[in-house]
Amino acid sequence: MNANTTIFDPQGTPRLLGPELASGGEGRVFPLHEYPDLLIKRYHPEVLAKRGPELRSKTEVMVTLKERFRSHPVSWPLLSVFDEQRQWVGYTMRRAQGVPMFRLAHAMAYVKSFPSLDRNQVVAYLRSLLAALNGLHRHGVRVGDYNLNNILCQPGSAAISLIDCDSYQLKVAGQFFPCPVGSPDMTPKEQHGRAFSDIVRTEESERFSVAIVLFKCLMLGRHPYDIVGGDDPVNNLQAGRFAYGRGNTGVPKGPWFNIWSHMPHRLKEMFIHTFTVGADQPEARPSLNEWDLALRLYQVEMAKGWHECAIKPAQPKSREYRGSRSMAQA
Repeated sequence: MNANTTIFDPQGTPRLLGPELASGGEGRVFPLHEYPDLLIKRYHPEVLAKRGPELRSKTEVMVTLKERFRSHPVSWPLLSVFDEQRQWVGYTMRRAQGVPMFRLAHAMAYVKSFPSLDRNQVVAYLRSLLAALNGLHRHGVRVGDYNLNNILCQPGSAAISLIDCDSYQLKVAGQFFPCPVGSPDMTPKEQHGRAFSDIVRTEESERFSVAIVLFKCLMLGRHPYDIVGGDDPVNNLQAGRFAYGRGNTGVPKGPWFNIWSHMPHRLKEMFIHTFTVGADQPEARPSLNEWDLALRLYQVEMAKGWHECAIKPAQPKSREYRGSRSMAQA
């Protein structure tokens, strides 16, 4: 049998792999030939040589929890898989459908991937994401590594799926498994300066990272600390320098200025509070439920015509603007 096209399940049954779908720093992903709705993540040999026992231990604990997450939109590990020498090489997971959220939160890519996208749809995806994250949090799971490429959005619906779940932080029966990866620009300042594998993600740290995701999606990819003409996002994050605060002195010109001007006051205030006061005070960061409430009200107000629904408003919001419906009735 070809080691590159065959894996073995826990019972020793050979399973044929389909063509490779993706490759990353940790491993490669293949569909199962006979069950294409299932994917195999097969770790690179060098990763297994360095971290194999650690990866296997965490993955097999996650497999014992799979029933908890069967109805959740997450590609949770389902079974371990082995090579022809019966050495552990990875796991199987549900195949998720959709387009990476990164393309939704991009000033140009959204046009091709989400041609009919408007702000109602963006908010719907974000509320689905918050619901999925709340489901994980209820079981003590922390995502830790917030990467928009690991959130898939299904065009034409509000559905999302979370992938690359083997990095999540969890604690089971006294065993603690950290999230060993991340990005400094998505991590709150109190967790900077340490290896990601040494960090204990908390409810408050998750709130900060989620707020960045919400901001980037609503602001066409702009990072909240990405000040034009200023310092880099990580230094700005550590200093709590948020350009979109009161006075709008650092808001980038063009579509981002227009988007921010049309955003509901409640949402703007929550972002300002999170990225200024909340940068230093973790307890001051809004909860996921508070963000969901603000987004639900945003949907209600858009339905009433109180806010611009276009992804890129043509003009900044004027003092007289009260929404498309009231403008039409004026």
